[in-house]
Amino acid sequence: MSILQHDLELQSKKKETRLAFIDLARSIAIVLMLEGHITGELLSAAYRAENGWFYQLWRQVHGYTSPLFFTISGLVFSYLLTKEQWGIAFWKNPRIKKGLKRVVELLLWGYLLQFHFRNFIICQWEGSDFNSDWFMAFHVLQSIAVALFLLMFFYALSALTRIPFYIVAAMAGVMIFGLNGIQETYIRAQKALLASGSIQHMDYWPSHAPRWLQNMFFGMYSEFAFLRFSGYALIGGALGHFIRINQRHVLSFTFGFTLFALGYVLKRDVYFLLEWIDLQLMDWGIQSHANQMANKDSLIGLSMVLCLLGLLVILNRLVKIPNNLFLKMGQNTFPIYIIHVMLIYEGLLGIGLPLEQYKDFLSPVQSWAISLFIVSWFFVLIAYWERIKMKWQILIKR
Repeated sequence: MSILQHDLELQSKKKETRLAFIDLARSIAIVLMLEGHITGELLSAAYRAENGWFYQLWRQVHGYTSPLFFTISGLVFSYLLTKEQWGIAFWKNPRIKKGLKRVVELLLWGYLLQFHFRNFIICQWEGSDFNSDWFMAFHVLQSIAVALFLLMFFYALSALTRIPFYIVAAMAGVMIFGLNGIQETYIRAQKALLASGSIQHMDYWPSHAPRWLQNMFFGMYSEFAFLRFSGYALIGGALGHFIRINQRHVLSFTFGFTLFALGYVLKRDVYFLLEWIDLQLMDWGIQSHANQMANKDSLIGLSMVLCLLGLLVILNRLVKIPNNLFLKMGQNTFPIYIIHVMLIYEGLLGIGLPLEQYKDFLSPVQSWAISLFIVSWFFVLIAYWERIKMKWQILIKR
């Protein structure tokens, strides 16, 4: 028996029965993210034609990676959070303490990865100013941290009101998407005014707030503004609790087809749904003009995630998904994300792979070949990850 097989068997014995389709979804997301980020750094501008169908397809597929990540993050967190008996005191739930610790870890790593130590040292050496704008950016890890905190908040609200958590989380997700529609409408209006020359700079929101706080909503570096992406996590959280209380029926064809059908109908009717919501809100005097149509892309992303999860549930029902190396990628997304940012984007240390120097002349085939090689390296890393962690812990204790 290989070391990897032995490690995987030990892991499966220690933990409760995992839902393989969830790990499979996370594995698909992390591999798509790695390939997308690497290819995106390498591909020459000559092959990024807006009218090129293959490039547009590639962009569209990778555009669903973030919705998948956030939805699955909320699903897994909620599934574990609601493992304890419903109604247990908020602070007595061990998952709350673990959740708060994870929120701190995500925020800490999120901002650390945006600090370039090498550039800082160079600026200190040369006596020049260190540009800290990017350090204040609100990116993936920070957005996930806020989403997990919101899940815990609405879990507490569920316990207080005695309303099932999946209902509270779903309603909160809809509310967050609604607020995002208003925000997206404002952002688009600001961009249109800037393009027309009517304004000289964006009017970021909240006005006069610290830069890090603006970036959470609408700032210079609002890469993953929490209003849009927390919506995915909250809907995922509702799904996670629903799966927890219906575990016997989760791996059924009915559940898989239902998820797929919900995603398909949402994708097909998203325009009519948002148009109807806008008209209702204007009739009720809640909003003066259409806002929710700005949620179109967000809801299409959610629809594709539901379709994928439905297909994976059906696959899990048809065949037994082995706990292999591919699934292990999905079980280690956090360290993979950290390492890939350090290697590809020179996060934290300011030292990484020199990918940008090849960006001007690499074709799609060349870019994908290099991407495949680097992704394969991550598979090798994860194959030995448990052994690496064990040796690191022994080294620290010494």
